[in-house]
Amino acid sequence: MLISKQWLSDHIDLSGFSNEEIAEKLTMIGLEVDGVTSTGSDFESFVAGLVTTVNPHPNADKLRLCHVDIGEKTLQIVCGAPNVAEGQIVPVALPGAVIPATMPDGSKLTIRKSKLRGEVSEGMICSEVELDIGDDHSGILVLDEDIKVGTPLASIFGSTKDTIFEIALTPNRPDAASHMGVARDLSAAFGRDRKGAPSDTPAATQIKIAKSETDLSGIIEISILDPDKCARYTAMVIEGVQIGPSPEWLKTRLTSIGLRSVNNVVDVTNYVLHDMGQPLHAFDMDRIRGREIVVRSFDTSQTFETLDGVKREVPAGTLFICDGDGPVAIAGVMGGANSEVTHETTTILLESAWFDPSHIRKASKSIQLQTDSSYRFERGIDPMMQFAAAAKAASMICELAGGTVRPECTDLNPIPHKSVTVHLRPSRVDRILGTDLTTARIQDILERLEIRTQETQISDGEEVVLECTIPSFRPDLEREIDLIEEVGRILDYNSIPAPDASVFVNSDPLPEWERFKERMRDLVMNLGYREIAGNSLLSKQEASVWLDEKLQIETLNPVSHETTTLRPVLASGFLRNAAFNLNRRNRSVRFFEMGQVFQRATKEKPGRWIAGVSERTSLLLGLSGIRSVESWNREELPFTRFDLKADLAAFFKRAGIKSVLLEDVISSSELHYYLPQNDDAEKKHSGTPVAKLMIPEKEKLKLYGLEETPVFFAEIDLTALFDSGSASDQIRFRKIPKVPSFEFDAAFLVDASVRVGSMMVEIRNCKIPTLKEIRVFDIYEGDRLGKGKKSVAFRLTFLDPLKTLNINDVEPSVKIIEKALTQRFEARLRSE
Repeated sequence: MLISKQWLSDHIDLSGFSNEEIAEKLTMIGLEVDGVTSTGSDFESFVAGLVTTVNPHPNADKLRLCHVDIGEKTLQIVCGAPNVAEGQIVPVALPGAVIPATMPDGSKLTIRKSKLRGEVSEGMICSEVELDIGDDHSGILVLDEDIKVGTPLASIFGSTKDTIFEIALTPNRPDAASHMGVARDLSAAFGRDRKGAPSDTPAATQIKIAKSETDLSGIIEISILDPDKCARYTAMVIEGVQIGPSPEWLKTRLTSIGLRSVNNVVDVTNYVLHDMGQPLHAFDMDRIRGREIVVRSFDTSQTFETLDGVKREVPAGTLFICDGDGPVAIAGVMGGANSEVTHETTTILLESAWFDPSHIRKASKSIQLQTDSSYRFERGIDPMMQFAAAAKAASMICELAGGTVRPECTDLNPIPHKSVTVHLRPSRVDRILGTDLTTARIQDILERLEIRTQETQISDGEEVVLECTIPSFRPDLEREIDLIEEVGRILDYNSIPAPDASVFVNSDPLPEWERFKERMRDLVMNLGYREIAGNSLLSKQEASVWLDEKLQIETLNPVSHETTTLRPVLASGFLRNAAFNLNRRNRSVRFFEMGQVFQRATKEKPGRWIAGVSERTSLLLGLSGIRSVESWNREELPFTRFDLKADLAAFFKRAGIKSVLLEDVISSSELHYYLPQNDDAEKKHSGTPVAKLMIPEKEKLKLYGLEETPVFFAEIDLTALFDSGSASDQIRFRKIPKVPSFEFDAAFLVDASVRVGSMMVEIRNCKIPTLKEIRVFDIYEGDRLGKGKKSVAFRLTFLDPLKTLNINDVEPSVKIIEKALTQRFEARLRSE
């Protein structure tokens, strides 16, 4: 939002404050200044001149030699404008003048006496654009013929020099979306009175029109059919207007904040909008069909051509301003081409209304059109300003375009605004802010913000409190703490002294679930994984890759077609991040993500928080790319599924789970992990699925551009793991044994289809007390073993802390293991 310093000066005296001080103060009181720009000119060395002769340039077809009388002498000026002619009064920049318009490179042009194509040029005849007072660059600006030759341009246009503050307005401050609102805050911050009484009455804004006792029903019928979307509608009629250009001061005001001058009536409505914050709209009264205005919405979509000449498909439910035949404006957004003010307009219907912010926000977004009006309506304008703004605009239109305001005025208010009162304890202000303010100082701050205060006592014996009446333009002030914040920001938090002592408060301990998640996160980070955060919303196409459509949960009002469905897995986020990194030559991807996944509730995954919705917390570990780069002493090694299996095993071990049972029958691309039957967990959780390792098919990977890249990931169901109670955070230590361990190598011949992990689980299930470690050190397949056979060699480490074991102590245990593997897998112990 752009704010003009010169415009602000209409509301508050800012003399004595530099631009830097004003910008800093605005930022400190919550109106952050993103930039400060100097514009315009004081027109030093610019005068009005009379063109006495115009001759062709001897060395250039498109240039002309002009002689211009500036009063004290006549100058020769080379000019290329096609409309220059003898007898014109024109603006002349003398040598030394700085052209107000900015050059393409950001610099300013300084006029000097020079030669153009061999002819002397002693100045420059200027256009509107070069003077920075308009958009017309087709030719030079021709001044009024009554202007005396040699008159300084500053006395004609006045100084257009200005400073523009670009403010990043937060959504909770609709009151500051105008020069009057910004001036109100500066008045409180600088302690200076505003110009004019801060009130909603017409007299306070220097308006000469009094509110009429009668309405416009005899001239035009106005009704509101949707009062929940339009709580106030004010209309005035101005007759006998003459549409034409605006005066220079008004053009300058609008141009300074980036607006284009249209005509005197439209410019007035724009001026009042940026001055007071109330959007207005002017209709050509003679183009209102049926002599009626109806504020209503439709059950079906409407095709409507707006003022910018674009035909738009406006969705059902959008509020319109309609005449007897149909829509003439999209309420709060933009008027229609069928009722716009033109040069033939003589009668104006001036509209000033209050529209529901949420409705305007939805309407503006649905048709992808944001205007200065919708920007303010969707934040919430003052519901008590409509008449005052309309009256001020009507008065200005009569002054600038002629005409007369009819004495009748329609002001419909089906849902009147109710004032809000909040009690403020001065002692509470000091306690929260750490200040020592008097009640009078607090009242002064609040009164300058137009928050009316009155000392009162709620009950006998209690402290005096301030009964604060919240102004209608501050919908964000609802509680005592809001008023304390107002006092703090106006005081400037930097000026509040630092306390000599502070109260130390212990934070509440984290719930067990939060501690569990933090411990799981730490475990994975210690394994060398980096955390990522993916979007919890996917497109329907992507969600269907991972979950049946019947189990998906779609959002009711998606932001885009890419974010329609709640994610059923974390894998999508990992694959997107993996593709992003691999495409940028980060060849080693080792990521993890912890987050929520969603699907419709089933018997296996019932809803916990919301009926019919299964929301669970998952932990994803993903690998892709290379494990180690090629070097002089090693080859390049890619990640394999065994790297991920090893990390999963380490994770479960560090999480305190003694062992994890693998699914017996597994596909080539999935490996399921279950809580073990004999674990310390409760029996009802035995066999609960807690993780799934996946090698996704190429068809799935095509969606992410990874079909040629090996990718491995596993998702751990943290909700199931936590509910089972099987994860332990206890750290146990034991002494290093004094006796050595005994290692025994045993190779077993089994079918090639037997999984080594299942054999290891079977060995552990033998419950041999002295068996401390099982490690696979060789897997061999060859013709000498027979077709469909393989040899798996285990290194079994035995340890008895009380004695040194020998072969005779170990052989019985090996026999037990051999028997178990033979019964389960028909394994045969190979002998050398």
